[in-house]
Amino acid sequence: MYWSYPYGMVSQNGEISQKRDRLYSEDFLQNNVGKRITAYMSYDASNQWRDRIFTGTLREVGRDFFVLKDQKTGKDVFLLNINLDYIVFEDQPAVLKE
Repeated sequence: MYWSYPYGMVSQNGEISQKRDRLYSEDFLQNNVGKRITAYMSYDASNQWRDRIFTGTLREVGRDFFVLKDQKTGKDVFLLNINLDYIVFEDQPAVLKE
């Protein structure tokens, strides 16, 4: 969900808890642009591209996609978050928040 929930949680004592900051995948990836990553992707509808691994530099991040400069070919690869299984940060630890 990409909207802010306007209400706080109400406990049994009737107290309203504070709203927590949420970190979405695109925010997390945006904080790590320029880092070398390995993206593990799955394409269920394709036998040829069933499971793919992309290694390269994270160049751009959008709401539902990210662009990776492929380490082997030097080409930019546009990848959709819906196919993303997980990411490994190769050289440096990931930055959680700025």
